Amino acid sequence: MKFRRLPPLHTLEAFEAAARRASFKLAAQELHLTPSAISHQIKALEAFLGFALFRRGNRSLGLTDGGAAYLKVVRDTLANLRSGSARVAQRYARAQLKISAGPFIASELILPALPSFQEAHPDIDVRIDTDLRPVDLLHEDTDIALRFGDGRWPRLHAERLLSMSALPVCTPALARILRTRDPGRLEGITLIHSSPMPDGWAQWAAATGVTLGTPHRDVWLDSYLAILRAAEQGLGLALGLLPMVDPWIARRKLAIPWPRLRFDIPQGYYLLHRPEDSERPEVVVFRSWLRGLLQGIGEERGPQPVG
Repeated sequence: MKFRRLPPLHTLEAFEAAARRASFKLAAQELHLTPSAISHQIKALEAFLGFALFRRGNRSLGLTDGGAAYLKVVRDTLANLRSGSARVAQRYARAQLKISAGPFIASELILPALPSFQEAHPDIDVRIDTDLRPVDLLHEDTDIALRFGDGRWPRLHAERLLSMSALPVCTPALARILRTRDPGRLEGITLIHSSPMPDGWAQWAAATGVTLGTPHRDVWLDSYLAILRAAEQGLGLALGLLPMVDPWIARRKLAIPWPRLRFDIPQGYYLLHRPEDSERPEVVVFRSWLRGLLQGIGEERGPQPVG
């Protein structure tokens, strides 16, 4: 059988995403479509090919033999199209970098310093996405992701930018009160927790050898920026990550009640990108600029105010 026409590209993308995710719903979320739209695109592709791509169960989705064979063709085709498009665009179009970063590092560290990068590299357009949703660098159009973790991201290049330590932070007024107590006395105090790291306070207590008292109440927030802002506004006691929180402490937005009770955490802050982009000029210059920016945090601030 010979095909004189090619299948529509959007149906191939829908098929690849659905096969990889084993779910029309998850594929729809990734491609910003509805599950019904994904289903219609898959049916259109199956009609074009003349055979079924998926075995559809009540709560399962699996590839047929034909679907598995075609998936390899589609993946190779899309990969070649992406890499070829990137090579041609790199030569003839204005360089662009799409960066995924958490709200804290984006708003507090990168954006204030971004004019210096733009001045040094006016030929590179930078787009920053602060969505907390984990991006898939292998299949999305994001070039660089900045993430907190253990450095294990399969099939990606991961460069550790910052090693960090954790210690409690709060307003200067609350710090003065807590310095007269130990962490076992938290009566009247609200403890601010991180939803992505629910055992953060337990890890801190175990690592520092302290007995953490029972707080008056607990508050859970889903981003590091929200946690620090809650502490700054006097909501309670939060875990700060040094050196990222150093500028807030230097400006006395936050203070450290127990400066000796800190521990080095095994995770760090990483820059991630696809291995084939390691020598891409705009990735190289941004990586170097960001490394210098983050490593320079707190180097000239002098002694830390503690309360």
